[in-house]
Amino acid sequence: MNKSLRDQLKEWKKQHGFERQIKYKMINVTLSKKKEEKLSDRDLRELMGTNRPTYARGRGGAYRQK
Repeated sequence: MNKSLRDQLKEWKKQHGFERQIKYKMINVTLSKKKEEKLSDRDLRELMGTNRPTYARGRGGAYRQK
């Protein structure tokens, strides 16, 4: 009997070097081992930009710090 199309495709991939190098299970293991980053309240405010100066347009079109 002839091989199924899926089996033929597997053989063709092996012959032409299209074999997967990274298994799906290995990817899950590396992602689960990542450390969770803990940020302080000060760091979060800095990332949101609340500590930066704000500017507004005044009379005459000039920018002034609030």
